[in-house]
Amino acid sequence: MKLAENQYIIEQMTALLEEVDALAETDFSGIGIIVSASPESLPLIALRPTSKLLDDAATATALARISHPWHELHDGFHVLTPELKIEKVAQYFSPPIVPSARIDRRKRFGGRYLAALFGSMLPGVQVTGISSRDFGLAVFQRGEEKVYRAAREVPLRAERAPR
Repeated sequence: MKLAENQYIIEQMTALLEEVDALAETDFSGIGIIVSASPESLPLIALRPTSKLLDDAATATALARISHPWHELHDGFHVLTPELKIEKVAQYFSPPIVPSARIDRRKRFGGRYLAALFGSMLPGVQVTGISSRDFGLAVFQRGEEKVYRAAREVPLRAERAPR
């Protein structure tokens, strides 16, 4: 992947995470996203009987609709194609621990953060990203945190663009 393509997918992931957060409203449960052209090679297992969304809405809208604690498909990571189309939802993602990964322990993070960081190093993964109201958002590529915005830096709902 070329440098310009790398930057483009990072920017697209950041914008998608911000849009999902804005559309999800107050009970946003957080989200984890993997972008891969070859999800069959990833350490994934479906958390629910179905891993397909029947929603034909735009990606951000569809992901926002399921990103609530009461929705059956809110948990786990969601897998998108390189064109940011939904491939699978509600996937348990268990990448191997990468001891050499640089972890900024000054941040208050959890398992979703580490899975996204480690998972971004897997062959076939173009980028990973996470977002939650308490943490903020982060985008990873090849084991590096490329974007981080603390929760207080993510625009408030009133400042976000209308739907």
